[in-house]
Amino acid sequence: MSAPTDLVITVLVADDEEDQRVLIDSILRGAEGVRHVVTTVSDGHAALAALRERVFDVALLDLSMPGLDGLAVLEAVAGDPVRPQVIFVSGHGTVATATRAMKLGAYDFVEKPVERERLLTLVWKAAEARRVHAKTERLEAMVSRDVGGVRIVTEDPRMHGVLELLQRVAPSDVSVLVTGESGTGKELVARLLHRLSGRNQEPLVALNCAAVSEALAESELFGHEKGAFTGAATRKIGLIEVADGGTLFLDEIGDLDLALQAKLLRALETKQFRRVGGVKEIPTDFRLVSATNRPLQALVDEGVFRGDLYYRINAIVLDLPPLRERPGDIALLARHFLEDLHPGEAAAWSISPEAMRVLESYSWPGNVRELHNVVERAALLTPDRTLRVSDLGTSLGTETASREGEDGAGTASLPALDLGTLERMAVEAALERTGWHQGQAAELLGISDRTLHRKIRGFGLRRPE
Repeated sequence: MSAPTDLVITVLVADDEEDQRVLIDSILRGAEGVRHVVTTVSDGHAALAALRERVFDVALLDLSMPGLDGLAVLEAVAGDPVRPQVIFVSGHGTVATATRAMKLGAYDFVEKPVERERLLTLVWKAAEARRVHAKTERLEAMVSRDVGGVRIVTEDPRMHGVLELLQRVAPSDVSVLVTGESGTGKELVARLLHRLSGRNQEPLVALNCAAVSEALAESELFGHEKGAFTGAATRKIGLIEVADGGTLFLDEIGDLDLALQAKLLRALETKQFRRVGGVKEIPTDFRLVSATNRPLQALVDEGVFRGDLYYRINAIVLDLPPLRERPGDIALLARHFLEDLHPGEAAAWSISPEAMRVLESYSWPGNVRELHNVVERAALLTPDRTLRVSDLGTSLGTETASREGEDGAGTASLPALDLGTLERMAVEAALERTGWHQGQAAELLGISDRTLHRKIRGFGLRRPE
């Protein structure tokens, strides 16, 4: 039998004969190249209790235990989504019994006395079969794994420093906190971290903590069992379980409820969690990448974010500068977005000098995301393949420049504006572009629906007639 030297297999051995338990335990623990973590019990009731409390890769069950035999134990856990692969061991095997065991989902059937090499081979193959099954189930529930083609476009020295640090830490499993304003590219950085890590063949799953209600966030993260609460008609796999072996990206982690912060911290420290309504500890191994546009240290001081979780997630901090602090990237990004929008035709597209001056003089409260949306909108509205000031939209304050023409007589510069005015302009622009669809506007701005609703009321904005 060949197997990876770092493979760990958890095994439950249930047999009412002590000699058999000791023999199997000795064979498993003495295996070379594989570390078996063995739990032994002497009857079916103890086996069932162990299976309901812990997750095992393989269970070796004696068929003729008193009280509850091996078949009854398998029947009791047959519907458990994380049950182990079961191998029956008996000195009284018959064809009928073996057939019934296989119909219930047993992996194999061996008779006593157990032959060492056959037992080790069966346990290893059964563990591999369970891992394949578990991985398939996670992939079916996976919500995001599109990590190909990640590219961050920049010539800014500060951004280059961020990317150099990213490349150094990506191969490790250290937790990373990405900070920066909405729209600066925090999720893109998380995807790049995942692609450059040793986990890039496993899932990358993401959750925007500000975009889900507190009531749903726990189920999204940890999953739930059938009947755990009203409306839980089926079992749901949570993102922590889906991310096993891969990367979990929690955007706007500062909006995570305090109770969920405690559960997340426990999962990070113990590498185990429980689904909502469940009692079984499920093992998990994921790399956490978090992001926030809020000052987490201030939230810790206010008591709305756990200090122990904060220090657990910020081992490495990648701070992304806003677009207004990297003006040299505006032209580079605008042309990059045109290339993405019109692959193969980029050479035929251009941006007029006046329009580029407007782009470079705007403060971009929505950062790179807003620039992308402005370029995309302009490319759709232009009558030809040249983006002009008139194509950029009123949200950039370009009505005057548009009316005065593109001959250089007008000015494309913007008046000095305070942050409140810029924020209002960004909200108005997002609502205008989405036809006042608040859900789409919130997504465009990178904020939650609740936050957008609060800003609409605060600015006194009303839907146009």
